[in-house]
Amino acid sequence: MQTIINLLVFFLILGVIIMIHEFGHFITAKYFGVYCSEFSLGMGPKLYGKKKGETEYQIRALPIGGYVAMAGEADQEYNEELKDVPFERTLKGIKTWKKCVIMLAGIFMNFVLAIVLLIGIYSFIDVQMNIPQIGGVVEDMGAAQAGLQKGDVINMITVNDEEYMIGSFSDIQSVLSNSQIQSTEKEITIKVQYTRDEKEYQSDIIAEYQKDTDSYAIGINPSTRKLSFMEAVKYGFDQFIVYATLIFTTLGKLITDVSNTIGQLSGPVGIYQVTQQVTESGSISTLLSLTALLSTNIGMFNLLPIPGLDGSQVIFALIEKVIGREIPLKIKYTLQMAGLLLVFGLMIFVTINDVGRLF
Repeated sequence: MQTIINLLVFFLILGVIIMIHEFGHFITAKYFGVYCSEFSLGMGPKLYGKKKGETEYQIRALPIGGYVAMAGEADQEYNEELKDVPFERTLKGIKTWKKCVIMLAGIFMNFVLAIVLLIGIYSFIDVQMNIPQIGGVVEDMGAAQAGLQKGDVINMITVNDEEYMIGSFSDIQSVLSNSQIQSTEKEITIKVQYTRDEKEYQSDIIAEYQKDTDSYAIGINPSTRKLSFMEAVKYGFDQFIVYATLIFTTLGKLITDVSNTIGQLSGPVGIYQVTQQVTESGSISTLLSLTALLSTNIGMFNLLPIPGLDGSQVIFALIEKVIGREIPLKIKYTLQMAGLLLVFGLMIFVTINDVGRLF
């Protein structure tokens, strides 16, 4: 039963992300009067189709993408249904800026979905504050045994006679990292100076080595609080920027260390594994955050100037505007097929990697 739930959640997340992307293309194309013969969720064999007005709305067998069939696209040149569409109702017959808006609208909608989800998450969950105030202590660990309490503010930590001023919770984590301490002991004693009710205190605390994080722990949790709506908006946009720049970090690593980085990439199988773990954890906020991450990544990926993706369509449109004529259909179509083969080839490669990691 759990497997069925995991699969449903996985396909629901992908379906929402794909649908919102294609809806961006569709609604702007309709707004600018471009004839759209098909709006499809999924690829491959058609499972369901219903025609309303001039557009047939479809669900196809493979939940790995989707498309809007618009008159004037290179891959729709041989579509019999679109041959008699008036020129002014094709992508070729509208202004270049309108064509660019249509091509970028799917990416924009992915970004909107991610930002809305992130703002929603930060509006309802308690957010960890990066301040040196203790939000809670773990029973039977060093901090609790030394008498530290929720609300205490740590000002200084002394390790091996070295004093470290503390200004944030991340400072505490950095000081307790074994790369900083460089010890082989399972337990060490550190000195912590802290403030409680405007009075200064100092305690010796036993810190225990944690192998999984290669750091020492004293058993304290960070302080958390509810955000105002405006703070949630700021946090949401900040997290979106972090998600959006991840793809550039990955691309940089692909260039500088391709052999190691390409082996760490994940395809649909890897994404399903992560979705499965998050679904089984029962955390709605984490599941929504994963959806926001995937939506952002799909949007950023489509911005890349790879033929067949939205970014390349914008580049083609701008080139045609500059040179004053269309790029020959054969060249455009060949480039798009090469780009799609590259994308699908990469997807097959990372899927094989994902399957290999299962065994």
